[in-house]
Amino acid sequence: MHSRIPKTMGLASVSLALSLLIAPSSGFAAVSAKKALAPTVEADYQMNEADGATTMADSSGHGLSASINQDGLDTGVSFDGAVGYLWAQRSPTQPPASPERVIQIPDNARLDPGSDTFTVEIRYRTKNKFGNITQKGQSASKGGQWKIQNPGGKPSCLFKGSAGRVATQSKIALNDNQWHTIKCVREPNRVTIWVDGVNNNRKNGQSGVIDNNIPMTIGGKINCDQVETTCDYYSGMIDYVKISRG
Repeated sequence: MHSRIPKTMGLASVSLALSLLIAPSSGFAAVSAKKALAPTVEADYQMNEADGATTMADSSGHGLSASINQDGLDTGVSFDGAVGYLWAQRSPTQPPASPERVIQIPDNARLDPGSDTFTVEIRYRTKNKFGNITQKGQSASKGGQWKIQNPGGKPSCLFKGSAGRVATQSKIALNDNQWHTIKCVREPNRVTIWVDGVNNNRKNGQSGVIDNNIPMTIGGKINCDQVETTCDYYSGMIDYVKISRG
């Protein structure tokens, strides 16, 4: 049914009538667009498991849980109101390799950025100036890699794909043994690091498509031997790791 505007209505009245007809649909479109742009949580590891747990649960609903080896880390550890996992102090490079320290999440497309906007967020604390905190893929991996590492106590975000390598690093050291939140956001033309909710640094550039068949890891590398390739083990605590897209 078509709405009719009487010929006797003035210009101002016509404009008002038209705005009333258009406004509802415009509002709906705006809401729909906002929903379309909302990020999708791909994996969510809250790391709240009790002492002795053998599984790291994925609370996103996508079933990307992983096994835990209690020989390499402790679960159910409390600090300053949070419960997380603790990796005891260990050299990141000294032999022998200690694969029990590394949590492996099996390869899944939800953990690969592809060409999308992709965010990796962690809450962690450490007193150290080293360690790969979490990653998927390594420097020579076919299909590229992404990772959060801790050189010099200043965490950095790295994304390497079909178009190149783009990385940015925190401007401030965070190895004060207190909780900090890091968010690495990979967009088509840049990588941004957020520290404790504040935009801390950014690097422009294209990393392209990132899609490898390597497990995602937390706590260090897996394809390493501490002789020819270091494992870059992380020492400290992690409260959560969350991955989202869009």
